Amino acid sequence: MNTSYDEIFTCFINNCGIDTSRLPTEDSKLYEMIKNAIIHYNVFLKDESPIIGNDEEELLNTELDGSRLLILAYCLKYVYLENELVGFEELWSPFQQEVGIKDYRSQVFARQDTLNRTTNKIIELLTSIEDRSLM
Repeated sequence: MNTSYDEIFTCFINNCGIDTSRLPTEDSKLYEMIKNAIIHYNVFLKDESPIIGNDEEELLNTELDGSRLLILAYCLKYVYLENELVGFEELWSPFQQEVGIKDYRSQVFARQDTLNRTTNKIIELLTSIEDRSLM
């Protein structure tokens, strides 16, 4: 059976340590997050056949095994964190003098570090899959 959007979000929530109160609640915004995560997933797994999401059925065109589902969940985390970083920069950049340049920069660097750790986790998971396929 093809992987459902619910399975993707459950894996994301259970494994990625995201504050769920800040996630969008509208289906259209959730679908956009999934679509963007799928784009990143397909870029990371460039040699694989691409996955495609169907919003009407809330399904992917394939069934992902646990490892690939986890990679997609981390791609979803990446999309979320990237959007949060851009939103933070756009909101607070004009006020950085009032907020304090040091505090603003430390917030941006901390968010960029979290984004980098997420990228590294995706690469670690990909490497694990590649290592298993060589055995």
